[in-house]
Amino acid sequence: MIKYLLYQKEFDKIFTENYSRLYMYALHLTNDSETSRDIVSDVLSHLWENIRTIDKETVHAYLTTAVRNKCIDHLRHQIVINNYFETYLQEAEQFYTDYPKEMENEHLVKEMLEELPPVTRHILEECYLYQNKYSEVAEKMNINPNTVKKHISKALKILREKFNSENKLTDIPKKDTKTYNK
Repeated sequence: MIKYLLYQKEFDKIFTENYSRLYMYALHLTNDSETSRDIVSDVLSHLWENIRTIDKETVHAYLTTAVRNKCIDHLRHQIVINNYFETYLQEAEQFYTDYPKEMENEHLVKEMLEELPPVTRHILEECYLYQNKYSEVAEKMNINPNTVKKHISKALKILREKFNSENKLTDIPKKDTKTYNK
């Protein structure tokens, strides 16, 4: 109990001698009063937990170094947060900038798909949306794979003509028929 009181008295002395100086040093480094108080409190809390092992002659240097290191850690963490935030804002801006155009294009594609003959549309959806091979679609529909090819060609030709006439989209991705015919 006596040792505890001695440690308490020693800690109180160190606290009163150093708190203001450490706070001002942290404030100078971080430019944030709340963060500076938190950093100094963390360092002094660590000092209290290890008061039995602290060298009284070097305690001032120890506290200054500990505050400096905590401030540097805080600033590094802030840089990471700021970089993350900037990246997030760029991605969000890009998404919301492109979103209306993408929705318009999607609506146009749906309208054009609805104008295709039902069998041709079904085959196009099976091959492009569900990524089935021509041979798989032919087997499912009980038709010749060449018929599937003809329907795909017909559908793409119609869609390209409608897209070009609408001048909404410039490119329709071309499907690699070699990949899907295997």
